[in-house]
Amino acid sequence: MQVIFLGTGTSHGIPVVGCGCSVCVSTDSKNSRTRASLLVQTRGISILIDTAPEFRLQALREGIDSVDGILYTHTHADHLHGLDDIRPLCQKKPIPVFGTPETLDELRQRFDYIFNPRQKGGGVPRITLTALDNRPFTVSGVPVIPVPIKHGSIDILGFRIGGMAYLTDCSGIPASSRPLLENLDLLILDALRYR
Repeated sequence: MQVIFLGTGTSHGIPVVGCGCSVCVSTDSKNSRTRASLLVQTRGISILIDTAPEFRLQALREGIDSVDGILYTHTHADHLHGLDDIRPLCQKKPIPVFGTPETLDELRQRFDYIFNPRQKGGGVPRITLTALDNRPFTVSGVPVIPVPIKHGSIDILGFRIGGMAYLTDCSGIPASSRPLLENLDLLILDALRYR
C-alpha cells in the first residue's frame, strides 16, 4: 500500500491569505501546504479521500492519472470543492463516490450542474453516488471500513483501508469506533493546534 498526502494544510491552506504570522511568512517549504486530501494506492486501485480545492494542483504534482473511487469524510468546502477537477479522470467511466446520506445530499446541492445539466460543452464530472451506513464496503474490491468520528459537534467519517486509518478534522473518537482502529500499522490523525 502506498499512501500519498496530497494536502495537509488547514481549512485556509498554509500560508493563509493576508496572514503575517511567522508560519505564513516562513520560507520553509514545510510551511506551504494545500488543504487536506489523501490518495491510497493498493492492489492497483487508487482511492481518493476528499477533493480539496487545490485537487487539480495536487493531481498534477503527483501525476495522478486515474481514480477508482472517492471517499468523502464530510462536506466542508476544504474537503469537497475540488470535485469538478476530476473531470479528466472520469471520461472513460464514472467514478464511484461514497459518503453519508447527508454528505451526498449536500454534494447534490452544491454541484447541482452535475446532476441537472443545463448547457452543452465543458463537461461535468461523471460520478455515481453510494450512501454509506457505517458498514464496511469495497472500492473495486478493496475493503474499506467507515470510522465514525467527531469534528467539533458534527459527526463525520474517517476511513480504514487495510492497516491504515485516516481521521481528518478529528476532535474526538467515540468509544464505539475505537475497536475499528485496533491493530493498525498507520494511524493518520490531524493535530491542528499544540493543545
